[in-house]
Amino acid sequence: MVGGCPLCQGPAQGGGVNTDGGGPVPPSAGMVAGRAGRQSGRTLTSAGEMGFRMRVLFVPASAPSHYFPMVPLIWACRTAGHEVCVAAQPWGGSVVPGSGVPMVTIAESFDMTAELARHRPRVPAATPAAPVGPLHAAMIDAQIRFAAEAARDLVALARDWRPGLVVADPLVLAAAPAAAAAGAPLVHHLWGPDMLRAHEYGYPGCGIPLSAWPEALRGLYARHGCEPRVENAVATVDPWLGAMGIAETPSRIPIRFVPYNGSGVLPRPLLAPPRGRRVLVTWGSLLAIREGMAAFPVAEVVGALRAHGAEVVVAVTGADRRWTRDLPPEVTVVENVPLNAIMPSCDAAVHHGGGGTIMTAAYHGVPQLTLTATLDTRTCCERLAATGAGVSLDLLDLTPDALSDAVGEVLTGDRTRKAAAELRTEVLAQPAPADVAARVTALA
Repeated sequence: MVGGCPLCQGPAQGGGVNTDGGGPVPPSAGMVAGRAGRQSGRTLTSAGEMGFRMRVLFVPASAPSHYFPMVPLIWACRTAGHEVCVAAQPWGGSVVPGSGVPMVTIAESFDMTAELARHRPRVPAATPAAPVGPLHAAMIDAQIRFAAEAARDLVALARDWRPGLVVADPLVLAAAPAAAAAGAPLVHHLWGPDMLRAHEYGYPGCGIPLSAWPEALRGLYARHGCEPRVENAVATVDPWLGAMGIAETPSRIPIRFVPYNGSGVLPRPLLAPPRGRRVLVTWGSLLAIREGMAAFPVAEVVGALRAHGAEVVVAVTGADRRWTRDLPPEVTVVENVPLNAIMPSCDAAVHHGGGGTIMTAAYHGVPQLTLTATLDTRTCCERLAATGAGVSLDLLDLTPDALSDAVGEVLTGDRTRKAAAELRTEVLAQPAPADVAARVTALA
């Protein structure tokens, strides 16, 4: 099951990288070995001549759901012969190595998940009628404090490892100082629609004027010798479909969304043909932390699906398994199984509206029912519903009749199923990760 959404300290001298395979390396291993022959992110060929093998540093934000969309481009860079490394918080130790990629731990002392939980009781829920100002202010404050922790490690890593290109989630404000320290261009990589540009408050480095930058962030950049810019990145890689976009993204580079939701063991029963119309039910792993599990009515959803004769598969993380204890025995509950492994056998998907889940279902041409509880998911779901490939309901206004009608539409509605098939065609028509890898590395 995919995780939810937004952001953690290695030593001042940077961490170590295992370039022989995936896995974090203790920072004490250092970044010095093999430094000879490295020059501005390129390495020498075995013949001793300067080759075009580039070092690319990827920096996701603080959740697996922000890392997963990067994996296809990471793999494409590796298969093109480039050397890659991921810099992530401690959560990445259980996620990044499983994707076959080496990792360095950064900002160990900052826990963004705890920040989200801490702010939840104090920040009003973002509803269509409620202002997003308090929510945005809390998010910006947390991101700046994360940047202060992460910048020390990222800048030291960049100076030691000397990547020729830095690819980062736009939420990671410390990525620009790291790229500046390496003398490398910064490319942003989105995880969903470009929501940082979509509302009036904006986000530093993503189009807002420098006069709107918080003073604490300007000071952080100055301490690391990095010039603040209206646009921190020279380009933005976007796996979200342009047809579902919500903002104009400068220097946008579209990339085909290729589902990656982590690794896992697929239960044999799911390999058998469905007993009827199979429906996947899932929710983001941070939803319970940010909004409380009352935000996703799993029992009501399962009941509505069974009333329509559907075979129900509920995908959860280990931490969320407890929310399924009271479900009927006929419901299949799977734990830590990638959505991409389940989705192809499903006739529909019911979920919280996270960008990764939306795009995984879209890739497979599966109609979707989304139940939204947060501002970011509401935005994603509105854009999906506009394509006709899904139905979106707001949990604040959910009724049994509305839920039943929506379930019937995604299971049997011809227009919805046709639109879902058309959306899959559009996903597959986007540029392949290999082509995008060539394009972004040419920017260095």
